[in-house]
Amino acid sequence: MKKLIIIFISLFLLKSISAQKYTEKYINDANEVAKEWWNQINSGKYEQSYSILSDILKDRATITDWVTQMSLLMDEFGDIKSRTVTKTYFKNNLEGFKDGFYVIIEYDVNYSKTRKHKENIILKQSDQFKWLIFDFNYSFHHIEMTE
Repeated sequence: MKKLIIIFISLFLLKSISAQKYTEKYINDANEVAKEWWNQINSGKYEQSYSILSDILKDRATITDWVTQMSLLMDEFGDIKSRTVTKTYFKNNLEGFKDGFYVIIEYDVNYSKTRKHKENIILKQSDQFKWLIFDFNYSFHHIEMTE
């Protein structure tokens, strides 16, 4: 009986360690995609950034609309000075959406025309095991410009 309990505990721990390993891989892979996407946005490569959007976001805007909106938004933010990941976590479900693999990343960002700038991004793994931008949002205060 003791052997059976030890085997059960060992299998449970092995499964837990394996799940942790995959979760870390998902987080790392999603972080790389998010980093590349933000680099595209901040360097004005809006058409390229559109290709990494999930169908949900693509349904909200055509590529032309996307390019226009992102150009206006980045003009409002100014030049990027830094972006620091403050929190990253994995979830397999989000309220109101189908179960899946989601990675949420939170950032502190420093742009030339904003202060207290925060960005959040949610990536979802597609059926083809590709990480896509599922949603993103931001909050900030404008820096008062004096002439």
